[in-house]
Amino acid sequence: MKNVIPKILGAAISLSTPLFPKWSRERAFDLLCRVKRVPVSEEGRSFLETAHTEVIPSPWIDSTLHRWGSGPKKILFLHGWMSYSYRWKPYIDQLDLTEYTVYALDAPGHGLSEGQSLHIEMYRDATQRALERIGGVDTLVAHSLGSLVTAYARLYQSNLPVARYVIMGAPSGLAAIFDYFQEIVSLSPRALQNLYIKVAAVLKLPREEIHMKGFFEEVTQPVWVVHEASDIITPWAPIHAALPKKKSLRTFITEGQDHNLKAPETREKILQIITTPLTEKETICI
Repeated sequence: MKNVIPKILGAAISLSTPLFPKWSRERAFDLLCRVKRVPVSEEGRSFLETAHTEVIPSPWIDSTLHRWGSGPKKILFLHGWMSYSYRWKPYIDQLDLTEYTVYALDAPGHGLSEGQSLHIEMYRDATQRALERIGGVDTLVAHSLGSLVTAYARLYQSNLPVARYVIMGAPSGLAAIFDYFQEIVSLSPRALQNLYIKVAAVLKLPREEIHMKGFFEEVTQPVWVVHEASDIITPWAPIHAALPKKKSLRTFITEGQDHNLKAPETREKILQIITTPLTEKETICI
């Protein structure tokens, strides 16, 4: 039944498009951005209560930024779809919080942030505002949708104040998100093109330009790409094909995990990356 309802909604939107194009594109966009909130667990809430938390205002939906520590080196964590900042607890627990100040952003519709919807421009705007509030970071670590948001943010703003990126489980681009959405709702070609009108009005870049390949080619800061070889949610093959040969771009490919990339060896590798000092050249951008 859960799989049938999106198809019914998609059919209704498709049928209404010729007569009511504005109404149908708004409904399609709402469906695209709708979030099934993951409840904040008791353990998660207790963990987030150990942070200093502030609201990051937005013209869309406000987001929530958590902060631990007081060290001079700054880290920002961005979660993926249907996740929240609690996923970063194993990392934060192992970092020296006198040496690092660690930030984690709850995107709109996730964690302690308000709302029931999220789209990539909303998340990009929240990320940019968080970076402005922080004043730049030494390392930005992102997972899944957070990785694509990071790419979008860097493609839109080339001087984004980030000295190093860790990109985990990234989708290949915004086109992959739309392919998945279309698989779920089955909009008619006319309804899909109608939806793209709304999308173009929201995004800061053309949707065709928002992909990891562009990010990998344009980014000048060091990048680590962390991905599971058998990931069925964000397959490795398109990411592998998108990687240019650059000394500043390195990979850590896991085997036998899943999209969440929560195995201890992966966590230890990412912590090793985070705690490796940046060179003077690498810190110029912040």
